[in-house]
Amino acid sequence: MTLRFLPLNNCLNLCCRNVVSFSDGLADKSTGVPYFYLTTLDPTARNALKDHRSSLTISEYPIGTCGKADPENPVCSKITLTGKLVPVDANSKESEFAQAALFAKHPEMKEWPKNHDFRIFKLEAENIFMINWFGGPKPLTVEEYLKYKMSV
Repeated sequence: MTLRFLPLNNCLNLCCRNVVSFSDGLADKSTGVPYFYLTTLDPTARNALKDHRSSLTISEYPIGTCGKADPENPVCSKITLTGKLVPVDANSKESEFAQAALFAKHPEMKEWPKNHDFRIFKLEAENIFMINWFGGPKPLTVEEYLKYKMSV
């Protein structure tokens, strides 16, 4: 459950040394693929266009389900996806899906300035690091992560 619970319920996390909003789909269509609405005025998008290597770390802590546990405590789950941050083809069905997911989770994005060159990006995960209890990171392949079906 932790695999898809964190991306579905979190909004703000670190990517490319920057805080960014993301969505991995609509509440009933969580894909596990993080999508971002980024402006090329910001270093995150500019860097990604030059060098796609990136990571996204998501913590359970902002959701409020860690109780009084410190965010670094292993009982407070965290997952890091590393891979390539790439633009999504603006004329694709994937872009339509990603935009709907982003705007549903972050409605104010609809009002962001059109002349700021906002584009939809996605993180194509290549490696996953997850801690959700004591005993160190859990082995998890990208395929296992993506095939997991989240029940809402």
